[in-house]
Amino acid sequence: MKNTELNLIPVFVAIYEEQSLSSAATRLGISQPAVSKALKRLREIYEDSLFHRNASGVEPTTFANDIYPALATSLKNFNSTLEASRDFNPKTSTKTFSIASVSAANYAVLPELLVRFAKIAPKVSLEVHPLFTEDHESDLRLQRYDLVIDRTRSDVTTLKTKEIFKEKLYVVAANDHPRLTGETITTDEYLAEQHVVMSRWQTRQSFFSEKDFPEFGKRKIVYRAPGEVDMLPVISRTEAIGLVTHSTFTKFSQGLNVKALPMPFGASEHGLSMVWHPSRNSDSAHQWLRNQIAKVANTVSQ
Repeated sequence: MKNTELNLIPVFVAIYEEQSLSSAATRLGISQPAVSKALKRLREIYEDSLFHRNASGVEPTTFANDIYPALATSLKNFNSTLEASRDFNPKTSTKTFSIASVSAANYAVLPELLVRFAKIAPKVSLEVHPLFTEDHESDLRLQRYDLVIDRTRSDVTTLKTKEIFKEKLYVVAANDHPRLTGETITTDEYLAEQHVVMSRWQTRQSFFSEKDFPEFGKRKIVYRAPGEVDMLPVISRTEAIGLVTHSTFTKFSQGLNVKALPMPFGASEHGLSMVWHPSRNSDSAHQWLRNQIAKVANTVSQ
């Protein structure tokens, strides 16, 4: 492919996503004959028809489906380098930021971030995803997300990280738990009970493991929940206990038959950090996003 033919990449992406040559032309601000001409050249380059006509427009071939992720990513990466060189104006920007986040931040930080956006950046929006994998390097390098919010880790990484806040962890049990009748819990009492834990996406691992607290390797886990809030109803109806952060317990425990007990071992604080790719470090829009998250997190943790 010649350098001049790099112009064909946005045409391919537009046709694929719009499923229509006319809609792709409108999106790109060019004529439909120009889109048809570009598609003809793409077919010559790839030696594949790429799209077949149907009643509503066009549909991609198997080969087009195969190459779309790489071309869409390359276009997104190129566009982000252009954005990085421009001043970001939050008052007029219509940018959508994509964030992958653990549930604790979804409840404690991101709603307040949107409230802040409404005041200082009314046209900016958020797209929030669960953390499907732990391969943050790949997700951020390919710009599947602009930024990740995850628990603070000590792993050595090439990614940029900044801790945004810490909050306490509590052992949560039912108010009428037959054995945990006091306001404290010992390590032996903790390990003697059954446990509800928050799972990590696409694994059979817990959000907290024996790497965090050696005692966790001795737990008997009877229920893995997708998020912290999902743990609370199970704990309230059974004799199983679980670890929940301060903000989640405060926001969602009212009306449920649960109580919070101090952690009997280890550090009782849980940290959350922003994680991003070094290539976005000087991007003015990305810098603004990080600053807003840090400011909101600071108010939440107070």
